[in-house]
Amino acid sequence: MDIDPFLYVALGAGVLLGWALRPRTPWIARATQATILVLLFFLGASLIRVPAADLPSAIALGLGFAVLILACTVAIALLIPRARAPPPVAPPTEGPPTSSSSWFSVALIAALVVGYATASAVPVPAENGITYALYLLLFLVGLGLQWLWRSLSRVWVPVTAALLGALVAAGIYTAATGLALRSSLAITFAFGWYSLDGPLVAASLGAALGLLAFLANFLRENLTMLLAPVIGRRIRGEGLTAMGGATSMDTTLYFVLRFGDAEAASLALTSGLILTVLASLLVPLLLALPAGMRYVP
Repeated sequence: MDIDPFLYVALGAGVLLGWALRPRTPWIARATQATILVLLFFLGASLIRVPAADLPSAIALGLGFAVLILACTVAIALLIPRARAPPPVAPPTEGPPTSSSSWFSVALIAALVVGYATASAVPVPAENGITYALYLLLFLVGLGLQWLWRSLSRVWVPVTAALLGALVAAGIYTAATGLALRSSLAITFAFGWYSLDGPLVAASLGAALGLLAFLANFLRENLTMLLAPVIGRRIRGEGLTAMGGATSMDTTLYFVLRFGDAEAASLALTSGLILTVLASLLVPLLLALPAGMRYVP
């Protein structure tokens, strides 16, 4: 597809308005969640074009891709030398946000299923719905961005590990499956931001690859939460932040603090913010590359 300049216009308008108004109300987060659910509804509706027999294999491929991304990211994070030893882990005083994150995960799957069921019964303008919902999502994300300047001396570690892990994983996946390199990169360079990547890839490359993009990034987030108690003490805050990618600023933040470094809040928030911005810039650019960039075994 050609680059859609309105994606960047929407993000830039949100950032500028956010800097000017500095909003502190909870409606931005609520509106963002509602928009994500709408996006997932239209993504589910677009899956009507995917044969039902192909859905189980898509789920298996998404899980495998997520595991590959995390494995590459963790390996690179372990190879990056630390300037100093991290302090001992101390659990935060607040408990995990299990209720909110759990209901939203269920709501995401429900939105996909409802969209698919609706499109099976009546025509749904999935392509136009995805496009306009993406504009609104990027505007709201820009509106809610808060730039954090603390921990910049350490933030290069998780950002570098996330970037190189995504690059290596995309290369391996392309070599193993023959998927176009730009498609693999468009999936891995979402850094876990499934609500953007799934619909965006679906609008450009079709519903099947859109589902793969959603699943790979959705499962990346959930596997990070599941694996944090097991490997958190080994890879610490930098490694867990890299695993979470863009989600380290919200849904996986607790797990970075609880099982990595209790003082890594600004590190995770800053890294997640940087990767969120990079995903919003890089994924549309990658999808605009020529379709002929394909691995030939």
